[in-house]
Amino acid sequence: MVRRDLKRRLRAIEVAGAKSDIEIWIGQGGGMVRGPHGEQMTREEAEALGRATGRRLFFISEVDARL
Repeated sequence: MVRRDLKRRLRAIEVAGAKSDIEIWIGQGGGMVRGPHGEQMTREEAEALGRATGRRLFFISEVDARL
């Protein structure tokens, strides 16, 4: 099930093409996430940042990132 969800998320990114407004964020546990440029914040803060900047954020776990 997790693998299927990951495939769905990655396919959504592929479909979106090479737009620069897509970012993958990795969950760090305890409600924290790490962005594509190494920034760390809570998931809620990241979601607010995404809304403010117009970026589409995808959140995956560290385990999913290793697949």
